[in-house]
Amino acid sequence: MNTEKLKDSIVLTAKAGLFFANCDGQFSQKENDFIEGYIASIEDVGEIPDDLKAELRDTLNHRYALEDIIAETMDLVSGFNDDERKAILFTLRQFILKVISADARVKTKEVECYDRWLEAVGF
Repeated sequence: MNTEKLKDSIVLTAKAGLFFANCDGQFSQKENDFIEGYIASIEDVGEIPDDLKAELRDTLNHRYALEDIIAETMDLVSGFNDDERKAILFTLRQFILKVISADARVKTKEVECYDRWLEAVGF
């Protein structure tokens, strides 16, 4: 994966996490802690460019729409072969599921949005 796609993947994961944590109208502390932990783990990996750190931190200040998450997901996986695309989507899917279940309460709206995302990205 080239550097730009890797950066896009990291940022999209944070955005998707925030969207799914908020889509039920309740952003719990456990969901916030999970996403903060993800961002901190990226920062702990090693030399992360300052612009990427800033962009990750900035995601916490925005709300995202499902359509935006779907569009960015499709953009991210474009240009990859089928196996690579599936691996990226699987990883993102696992992250989303962890965010949804972080507060130990899976709401109907979260499931609806998750199912729409799955269908839209061809999972």
